[in-house]
Amino acid sequence: MKIKGILLLFILLSTNSFAEEINSLADAFTQGTLKGLIRYNGMYRDTDLHLLQDSSAANGSSNKKQQYSALGGYVGYETAPWFHTSVGATFYSSNPVGNNPDDRRGLGGLDEKNGEQDSYSVWGEAFVKLQKDGHLVKVGRQEMPNYRFVSLSNIRMTPYTQQGLIYENTVVENFKVNLAYIGRMKERNAEEFVDMAEGARIKASSDGKQLIRGGFDSSDYDSNEYIGDNKQMSMMSLVYNKDDLTLEGWNYYVNDFVNTTYLYGQYDIQANNSDLKYTLATQYANQSDVGDHIAGNIDSWFYGLKFQVYTQGLTFFTSFNEVEYNENSYDGGTLFVRWGTPQMFNSFQAQDSELAGTKSYGVGLQYDFGHDGILPGFVMRLRYADYRLPDSLNDTDARQDRTETTFDLRYSFTKASGFGLFTKLDGLSVMLRIAYDDYDTDYDFDAYKQRHGYSFDSVTDDFVDARLYIDYQF
Repeated sequence: MKIKGILLLFILLSTNSFAEEINSLADAFTQGTLKGLIRYNGMYRDTDLHLLQDSSAANGSSNKKQQYSALGGYVGYETAPWFHTSVGATFYSSNPVGNNPDDRRGLGGLDEKNGEQDSYSVWGEAFVKLQKDGHLVKVGRQEMPNYRFVSLSNIRMTPYTQQGLIYENTVVENFKVNLAYIGRMKERNAEEFVDMAEGARIKASSDGKQLIRGGFDSSDYDSNEYIGDNKQMSMMSLVYNKDDLTLEGWNYYVNDFVNTTYLYGQYDIQANNSDLKYTLATQYANQSDVGDHIAGNIDSWFYGLKFQVYTQGLTFFTSFNEVEYNENSYDGGTLFVRWGTPQMFNSFQAQDSELAGTKSYGVGLQYDFGHDGILPGFVMRLRYADYRLPDSLNDTDARQDRTETTFDLRYSFTKASGFGLFTKLDGLSVMLRIAYDDYDTDYDFDAYKQRHGYSFDSVTDDFVDARLYIDYQF
């Protein structure tokens, strides 16, 4: 019934007529803008496990399967501006279709909070917006797609949305100022908004390993999950963009928790009399604890370098990221990135390159088959990354080295070329994503467990991660 209701709402809203002049409040409400996405998304992950010699589950399964199949998306409406002011709201939903076993949950496409895979529905946006002469103010629940560490991460059924106040200023040519106060956020497969500390997915410990280092208030945690006071984020940034140069500086401050500073630079070099284009990019971030340090000591950083070449619909890139290893910091220096899309250049399909001490090397190739009319509507991407992590017996936060190989293919029924894998396109499109992750297992895991007092029965050997998206955007 929920699916039928959503489809009916889509049809009713799409019948609105749009005029050109806004002379009254009634005009504003009847001549607004409709947006919508009908999405089918299926995801399947098949993991081979490496059982340890002293494992209590030595006779158990060496394989783990996860999957979901869902239909949903969103529909939203924003009024036309009246006295430079508009209001908007968006309804998001995901509903199980087909086979969704509860014992195969964990991929985040459906509501999993009760140990099942259920539908969810939520008013993810409900806002008031004022926009005039290079100034934009927006308050309420809203999508925040362009704020780097705070973003949509729309790779399941519905995106992250946030609740707060933003201000954007583009009065000075080539510059943009962004300010935000974010009180709460909604994760992709959630109905409820949570504070910015809970949204960061802080844990006190995992598998017998203490993740928090240094002093903290243990009463803030129950069953290793954060239950303390709500924490909010203050964000500010300055972006400069002129011709071929982009420079960005961002700061995200979550009271009593963590401060994140992120810097990004990009320079494009266009060859004369050719569509050959070179891109050089660099990134750096630092995280440190602040105030009452609810997650203990946080002192970590990462940086990245990327080189890209584009010509005749073909894009090639190579990239490098390194994350600090610091055993005196939360989880050895692992970065907090769960407010949106992880920003590392080598954040691929399943690997995000945010773990403590990770050095990652990536390479990729993307081709727009419609550029020269070979296969109009098709774009394909191949990527490979090698993730080297601290893995000695003495490392408290050691992890397995691993590689990830990905294949992505998208077809648009409405656009022949000039789009990417995640470009918003009106009309119907289909995308297939497949990743193969291979983990090293030639370690003495039992000696490592005994030395550090950890408790785990198996580790990952390898897995296949497959995703299908069928989208109709309007």
